[in-house]
Amino acid sequence: GLSMMTRLLSGMGLGKQFSLYILHTKRLFSAMQSCSGRQVVVDSSKLPGRAMAVAQIPGIDMRVIHLVRDGRGVAWSLLKGYERDAKSGLQKEIKPKSVFRTALRWSMVNLAVEYLSRKLGSEKVMRVRYEDFASDPVAVMQQIGTFLELDLSQVGTSLQNGEAMGPGHQVAGNRLRMNASIALNKDETWRTRMPARQQVSFQRLGGWMLRRYGYL
Repeated sequence: GLSMMTRLLSGMGLGKQFSLYILHTKRLFSAMQSCSGRQVVVDSSKLPGRAMAVAQIPGIDMRVIHLVRDGRGVAWSLLKGYERDAKSGLQKEIKPKSVFRTALRWSMVNLAVEYLSRKLGSEKVMRVRYEDFASDPVAVMQQIGTFLELDLSQVGTSLQNGEAMGPGHQVAGNRLRMNASIALNKDETWRTRMPARQQVSFQRLGGWMLRRYGYL
């Protein structure tokens, strides 16, 4: 995660440990391509440190999609807690996160991706706002397709029409992977349900980044 990115950017390197990381990652990607017959592997780990590490691996043409959401919506979502329920995809208890903690982490992670973009070059990184994607998936998927040199028009149309899509195979991650199908729904309940004081609290720490992404 962020710790790996810090070490890579500082020039410290990861020595033998990182050499093994490269070896195992290349083997994993090769196995996935071999079994699926696909030329593109989607890594949804969402960590900027992971992206920076993969960028160091020779022979991988990596493109980064920086998906950002209004941090106040993120904070509202993380205020909710969930009990452990392995059957529904919750491997561990999820405790509510404070608005302050979320604002700090949201700002740090997005700042790390900004730095990653500068290191890789803007042609390798594309920023997508969740709100734009959920409002007009056809247009956004067309933009993503152009960025990745893929035809994703059918995906965009299916999302626009509200068609259910399979979650695919995931070893772990979001509990929605346990659902038989997933449909795109724009969630902005935070605008009416999140107390004003909590919104202001987030803005005090993350307002500069909210403005950068056009949320203020």
